Amino acid sequence: MNKAEKSALKTGGIFGTLGAVVILPFATPVLWAALAYGTYKVARTAYYNAKLDGTPKDKTDEDLFV
Repeated sequence: MNKAEKSALKTGGIFGTLGAVVILPFATPVLWAALAYGTYKVARTAYYNAKLDGTPKDKTDEDLFV
C-alpha cells in the first residue's frame, strides 16, 4: 500500500466508524446509504489529497511577486 491508499483507508475508516456510532440509534436504510456515500466521498478526497502531496508544485505564484 502506498501513502495515498493508507491515508484513504484511515480517514474513511474513522469517518465511517464515527458516523455509524452516531446514526446507530436511528438506523434507517436512508441514513446508512447517506453514510456509505459520505464515507466514500471523504475517503476519495483523502486519497487525492495524499496523492497530490507528492507532486511538484508550480512556481508561477512565486515568480509574480519577485
